[in-house]
Amino acid sequence: MADKKALLDYLNHQDPKWQSASEIKSALGDVANRSLRRWLVELVENDLLERRGQNKGTQYRRLTPPLPIPPASREDSHVGSFDEIFSRTSLQALEQVTAPIYTRSPVTYTEAWVESYRPNETYYLTAAQRETLHRQGKRMGIQGRAGTYIKKIFQRLLIDLSYNSARLEGNTYSIADTEQLLFQGISAEGKMDEERLMILNHKEAIEYLVRNIQTLIPDEECIRTLHYLLADSLVAPGAAGHVRDEGIGVSGTTYAPLEGKERLTRLLINMLDKARQIKDQFEQSFFLLGHISYLQAFVDVNKRTARLACIIPLIAEDYVPQSFIDVDKDAYLKAIICFYELNNIAPLAELYCWSYMRSCLHFDNQLQAVGFDEIAALYRSQRRALVAEVVRQQLSAGEIPHFLQAQFPKGIAAEHREKFLQDVLEEIKHLDVVRIAGMGITRREYEAWRAVAGDLSTLA
Repeated sequence: MADKKALLDYLNHQDPKWQSASEIKSALGDVANRSLRRWLVELVENDLLERRGQNKGTQYRRLTPPLPIPPASREDSHVGSFDEIFSRTSLQALEQVTAPIYTRSPVTYTEAWVESYRPNETYYLTAAQRETLHRQGKRMGIQGRAGTYIKKIFQRLLIDLSYNSARLEGNTYSIADTEQLLFQGISAEGKMDEERLMILNHKEAIEYLVRNIQTLIPDEECIRTLHYLLADSLVAPGAAGHVRDEGIGVSGTTYAPLEGKERLTRLLINMLDKARQIKDQFEQSFFLLGHISYLQAFVDVNKRTARLACIIPLIAEDYVPQSFIDVDKDAYLKAIICFYELNNIAPLAELYCWSYMRSCLHFDNQLQAVGFDEIAALYRSQRRALVAEVVRQQLSAGEIPHFLQAQFPKGIAAEHREKFLQDVLEEIKHLDVVRIAGMGITRREYEAWRAVAGDLSTLA
């Protein structure tokens, strides 16, 4: 289902022409009328769209330049409504698990259903969903720099993922309370110790993921470590990090997880072996999210473990992490119950995709907030080499533009060429004795070049 980000993308790729809401809806595809009307009103109120006419004659067009992406609020500014997240078919499935629990049939873990999944042949996410996720998740040119990106915005990732994952478990800490606890160690007044421990445990688990970003794989050791870090002091002594040997119940559902430590261990290992064979990063991520929750191999904290495990394939392969931004708790729980009781993956898949779009938008905003320039970082060595050559050849301001065009490095993506050239010119204009050491330029070379360079402010 299309979301507000899809609307902005669509409008930015159109000529600024007048269009009716029905024309826009037709172009976007699956979007609720109510949601579309709300988004259009918001964009008009924020002076991002123009509106003319009334009632059925109302038309809209974007202002130029292209629409900026509005920043996500730090508190739940946009928790998605059911009709915004789910298709009509999924809404019907959700109605089934909303019926009184005594009217729904008891079910348990269906091993045959899990075994029927064939990695790289069976797909839970549709081709269209996977294509959209790949395009959005890697649209920023961060190839080969996942660790750099994640570590650069680590504090924001730590806050957002801890807050959202804990919130989905009913934790009542606000995002401000979460930040204060994580970085100042100050607990919010009037909150239970269990809520404080839940957030602090998320911090340790996320630190583990980031610290081992280059080597992590979702195997038994990794998942049990995640569970240990998330469950420590929240479950009985000795239970954290260990497959359970006792029966458990899951509230709000007719689903009864299997029992038996040996059987659960075997099923966990088999399921993770299957997951690691999946080549598509998003399919693997979603498989982990659904099936770690479904198996319920641990005495508690299974869904939290699944939410952190599902980001491993993404951050390991340079994709934006899934942060579960703006996911409604009730929508999440009902989608999970559809997975448990009906073995229907569609509602959870749609929620996963919707939330990932929100996570991508939020990720971009955080990179902008910390001043991280992905294109500048991607081509840093080429930029510095070109600037150093300008200095060594003692080129004047008038000679530099022609030289840059003639010596333009290979390997710069076509869509990045203009930005790269601007970065080089800015580097040249602001070059000083502090910057030259990183480029292998001596002070004598720099001073000799400055004597002949002339007025660099004319470079554009």
